[in-house]
Amino acid sequence: MTDSALTPFTWGHANQGGQHDWPFLMALDQGFFADEGIALTVKVIPGGDALAKAMGRGEIHIGRMGTPPFLQAVGNGSFPDGRIVASSVIGNLDHFLLVVRPEIADLTQLRGRTVGVLSRGSCDGHLMRMLLARAGLDPDRDVQYHELWSQYETLDGMASGELAAQLMVEPLVAQGEAAGVLRVVEPGSVAEPHFQWGLLVARAQFVQEQPDLLRRLLRAYLRGVQHCVENPAALRALLLRGEHAQDGAVLDRAFPRTLPLWNRSGEIDLPGLKRAIEVMLEIGSLKAPLDAQALVDLRGLPGRSG
Repeated sequence: MTDSALTPFTWGHANQGGQHDWPFLMALDQGFFADEGIALTVKVIPGGDALAKAMGRGEIHIGRMGTPPFLQAVGNGSFPDGRIVASSVIGNLDHFLLVVRPEIADLTQLRGRTVGVLSRGSCDGHLMRMLLARAGLDPDRDVQYHELWSQYETLDGMASGELAAQLMVEPLVAQGEAAGVLRVVEPGSVAEPHFQWGLLVARAQFVQEQPDLLRRLLRAYLRGVQHCVENPAALRALLLRGEHAQDGAVLDRAFPRTLPLWNRSGEIDLPGLKRAIEVMLEIGSLKAPLDAQALVDLRGLPGRSG
């Protein structure tokens, strides 16, 4: 199929550079989206809250973001018709690692320090508060927050000492370990072991009106997921030659902490989604309960139907 015969489509991402990008990079490299008749473009709108607002305005029809900003956007009306169409590969908090500067021996030493977040309304903004509270700190008074936006996928703040802690995903964690600028404290799953985190979301209107296109998009994405897991050497080679090429030793450290844990099916952990809603209510990020089941529409997954 020639490029001119492909349907152009834009998929929104809340950030760039982590393991959640790898299935898209692989699917694009292998032509999986083209096989489905789609000329895919990835547009980064930094911050899950910002992406959710753009989707609520109809600027983006399908996006990748975390549960906290999605739930908050549905709850506050900025993305009222948002629907969860699949889980991303980083379906739970095993992948979200709390890291601190090497000199921080105990989390209470974060008192009076600055922590980095993508934005106050993004996943890490909400979950950092949860982890700080678990450590006995007041997340609203004991630390300062620095919103990183487009600088989120860098080590600059941790390397300079401006930031004392962050929540990060691979391969940035392995890169920071190799550089000696951080140490891993724990995954977010220590605080919440049952929590649906990574999401692929879409506008309800898009799900209703373009079910075939949605199926083709998710089919190409899941082929990318499977190809990464089954061919780690090919994934390694792809990431070594990419626009933001990674160091091979960093990838060798990151892969064992990522690929075996990936959600390969796209299925949603509904009890984990319900727990995410409960947590958001507990920390004040949601003002009223949401119906988890009503937010999920998985008709686009392989083997599913309306």
